[in-house]
Amino acid sequence: MSTPGDSIPTETAPYAELTCRDVKANPYHFPERHLFRGATYNGVPVLNLPVSADPVTHIKRIRKLSMRDDDVIIVAFPKCGTHWVSEMLHMLESGSTDYATQPKEFAMVEFTDDLTQLDQMASPRLLNSHLYIAHLPEQVLEKKVKLIHLIRNPKDCAVSLYYHMKQHSPELFNFDNFVRGYTTEGYTTMSHQPNYLRQMAEFEKDNPDHPIFHIHYEDLKKDPVSILQELARFVGVEASQKLCHDIASACGFNRLKQADTRRDLPEHLSKRFTNGFNIYRKGVVGDWKNTFTVAQSEMFDQFMARQEAKGLHYNFRWQ
Repeated sequence: MSTPGDSIPTETAPYAELTCRDVKANPYHFPERHLFRGATYNGVPVLNLPVSADPVTHIKRIRKLSMRDDDVIIVAFPKCGTHWVSEMLHMLESGSTDYATQPKEFAMVEFTDDLTQLDQMASPRLLNSHLYIAHLPEQVLEKKVKLIHLIRNPKDCAVSLYYHMKQHSPELFNFDNFVRGYTTEGYTTMSHQPNYLRQMAEFEKDNPDHPIFHIHYEDLKKDPVSILQELARFVGVEASQKLCHDIASACGFNRLKQADTRRDLPEHLSKRFTNGFNIYRKGVVGDWKNTFTVAQSEMFDQFMARQEAKGLHYNFRWQ
């Protein structure tokens, strides 16, 4: 996390001086790639990234990426609607309802094995990332790159993340184990949504003039046309009400899910997930009620109460 007066922390010790402890005991049976292995960079846990370089080296390269004045980056904790908003942005920028020819993983900075590919993208670049601010390019701050920040009801987010992980997980990994591991500090490499939101709020506090547009998943489900109109103004494109209506329709869950089946992942990701990887499940609001037991919900509420006591800074659309 950043410290007061230092919104994007300075570089810490090089990777050679960072000692990654062995994978600790895994009582909740999480997929190993989601376990925290002890490596941090700029005070933030390093994700176990699906790239050829070791993760810290890859983060160091990302930090040095050159940014453009008209870049836009979607920043979000996983399962908050990144695919959805990425497609909407593409359509706003193109002024049409034609789907992007490639899925958003091609523009996801931490999943890009060869970062020079990002330099070859035409402007304006629509990038996306689940990385903490401390791991994004340094020039994000220097050039005041526009950030689109997505927020989702924590219980719906957790359920969606569980089913995402479940696709490639040990047999004993169930939802009860997920809730226990997710609410245990330092257990998973991505930590949890409240920690992500807390660092974003800290960045905003330290940089009040940085252009950030917040989108609540639930608001986008309820009134996508209004959000699209605001989003168009934020990124500086013309968008008629009809175009926004058409985009909202084209980006309905089932239509977007179908469009994504016709697009291939980058080769290095396809090799990693040989059995495929389904990004879409339900895309509805309030589905957590169909998954959490009363006991699990109470456990999660206690977890959220602890997080709120630390300060979360963002209101949720609880449903």
